[in-house]
Amino acid sequence: MRRILFAFALLSAVAWSGDGRPPRTNSADYPVRQDMKTATIAAVRVSPEQLNKTFPSDLAKKYVVIEVAIYPKGDAVVEIATMDFSLRLGADGESHPETAEEVAWMWRPHTAHPDVASKVHVNTETGIIVAHGQDPVTGRPANRVGTYESVGVSNDPRQAPPSNRSSSVDADRFEAMLGKWALPEGKTASPVAGYLYFPLPLKKTKGAFELQYTHDGSSANLTLPAPAK
Repeated sequence: MRRILFAFALLSAVAWSGDGRPPRTNSADYPVRQDMKTATIAAVRVSPEQLNKTFPSDLAKKYVVIEVAIYPKGDAVVEIATMDFSLRLGADGESHPETAEEVAWMWRPHTAHPDVASKVHVNTETGIIVAHGQDPVTGRPANRVGTYESVGVSNDPRQAPPSNRSSSVDADRFEAMLGKWALPEGKTASPVAGYLYFPLPLKKTKGAFELQYTHDGSSANLTLPAPAK
């Protein structure tokens, strides 16, 4: 009996390595769902309005956020890994979920690699040249005006280049919240749910989004309707 309780406690600890989101009462409460051998997969696309309540307002412009729920069947134990999911972006290829750290990186100030930035800096200079002389045809005094541009390289550490990004977003808090609400990974015998963060391509996509899941030879394909406002 003690071994069974210990195994159950260990299983729960693995499954809930992240908080995720509270799963809905059953899979039918989600807009789309599909039965598999050991579990039912359900999903809903999170609306920009809902995301803007907690995350930076431009997250919805760069990412598609999908709430995914897993409902194990009977006594089945399901192993959850985000790498098993992908998002088909209509006719524009597919996207794979990113970690909280990878998503938050987009909102962090970035500089050049420290080994390079601390040693080599490129400086440019432009100006105007005014030359005084004599016109070779008329023999009269004449002025000529031109421009110049020069490029120099310095290893002066005091001339460090400025950051190429800046943001008012608290990236650490942002990353912590993304990780807290992400789909938990690990083994579980109980329903779990959480967010997956799929980066969007630069160009506007056409067609429906399709969530694809493949694990141990089984697969599911869920066409996601537009999010409700």
